[in-house]
Amino acid sequence: MARWLRIFLISLLAITMLFVALVLSTNYLIKQKIENFLDYRLPSYITHTNSSIKLNSFEGTITINNPVVNIKNQEDNTLHTKIDLDKIIIEDVSYWDYIFKNEIHIEDIKLLKPNILYYKDVFNKAKERDTTSSIIKIFKPFIIDELSIDNTTLYIYNQSKDSLLLYVEEGMVEIDDIVINAETITKKIPATFKNYEFKADSIFLKANNFENLTTSKIKLKNKDAIIKNIKFQTKYSRKTLSNIIKKERDHFNLNIDSLNLTQVDFGFKNRKLFVKTRAININEPNLNIFRDKLVADDLSIKKLYSHSLRDIPFNLTIDSIKINKGKIDYTEKVKVENNGGQIEFKNFNATITNVSNTYNSPVKTTLDITGYFMDVTPFKANWTFDVNNKNDDFVFKMDMDALEFPRINEFTEPNLKVRFKGKTNKMYFTIDGNKTKSTVDMKVNYQDLEINILNKNGNQKKWLLSKIANLFVSKDSKDKDNDFREAITDVERDQTKSVFNFIWLNTKQGLLKSMTGDGEKQEK
Repeated sequence: MARWLRIFLISLLAITMLFVALVLSTNYLIKQKIENFLDYRLPSYITHTNSSIKLNSFEGTITINNPVVNIKNQEDNTLHTKIDLDKIIIEDVSYWDYIFKNEIHIEDIKLLKPNILYYKDVFNKAKERDTTSSIIKIFKPFIIDELSIDNTTLYIYNQSKDSLLLYVEEGMVEIDDIVINAETITKKIPATFKNYEFKADSIFLKANNFENLTTSKIKLKNKDAIIKNIKFQTKYSRKTLSNIIKKERDHFNLNIDSLNLTQVDFGFKNRKLFVKTRAININEPNLNIFRDKLVADDLSIKKLYSHSLRDIPFNLTIDSIKINKGKIDYTEKVKVENNGGQIEFKNFNATITNVSNTYNSPVKTTLDITGYFMDVTPFKANWTFDVNNKNDDFVFKMDMDALEFPRINEFTEPNLKVRFKGKTNKMYFTIDGNKTKSTVDMKVNYQDLEINILNKNGNQKKWLLSKIANLFVSKDSKDKDNDFREAITDVERDQTKSVFNFIWLNTKQGLLKSMTGDGEKQEK
């Protein structure tokens, strides 16, 4: 063998051995640093275990197998969070950036099959923390090109009541261009990032002690979201709910085919949460409400919508909400002997703008609503208010086309023991009100009105009472179809009743005054 070739081979072998030694030592050094970080740099209330840590310096890949992380309260050492995973894979760690730029730059981190268990009430028992001492110290900036969390299962429990609060199945999160440094780690969201995506096969949420919320599919990507098959339901039957509550409470059954959100944004500004979205589309909501009036009244003060929006404890900005092809059924039971009376709205469509507590006056929240009342009567309504107006001034306008009075007997007969005959041809009214009172201006064209008072069983007419009742009403608005009876009357609000009770009270008072001798005849 030629001398030069022998020297070349020996040099090549020496370089190879040196490179292998360098890789092995680098593997050992990095592994030592990882283990040192996990053992000594994590706060004392965070503990961990794993089955093995493997490194491939040729690929710049670190694999942590079967990691388990436990997080406890600092004060009483009680476990509130447990996370176990199949693997954590850290790919393409840039040694160059680590050595020469003094930063940790990672191309990809994968968390595979995390199972997360969190006890909310245990964590809430913790006392106020000294946040400056509990934060993980960051000595070098972390730059992560992509973080993916796949096949996640999340459980949030109220341990003291052995109750599931939140469950997420087959969750997936992907976040791009993450930066974590000494500045970001002190913030409520301890990192900056750009694009993100979240998916889940199903979500269960215990909304409160009476209602649960579930969805089948949810996807949030690049600030747009779609949620499928939403259900918000009372977990008890109507009868059971009435037996366990001390004050009246609506029984809910809401189903939404899909909900779309556009340009969703959220975060913290000056350490206060903000949530904003350009548009929300609610498709085919079907809402059934049952109220048992035999249960004691809830005498707490009910806020108008402007007040409720104003009091939201975070900054909410929704440019517009659209409700498409909705249906609302409301049943109210006031008599023991029956199941209550029902009213319904079908093909319900609404556009709501400026749903926010961040706009300044004179910007107003506006609701434009159309639909069919009792299946056949078209109506349209407009509702406006200013969230910043602390007197809660509002204007509600409604136009309703022809309504056969027997259509509302489904509600009045079982609840009021009153049967109507006749019909309205057209009705207009405007309510100008605030949180304590209102003025309603009602115009109605109607004909052949007859009121029948029924007995307790609702199967027979009380002749004398019916005769007396009809003495006080005008049978027709006038002889012509374009003639109206008009009345303007003041209404005092019962603040222990709902917003819709206030609207109904105005409508009832306006109709009564229009149809009795007080109503003035008007030509349109």
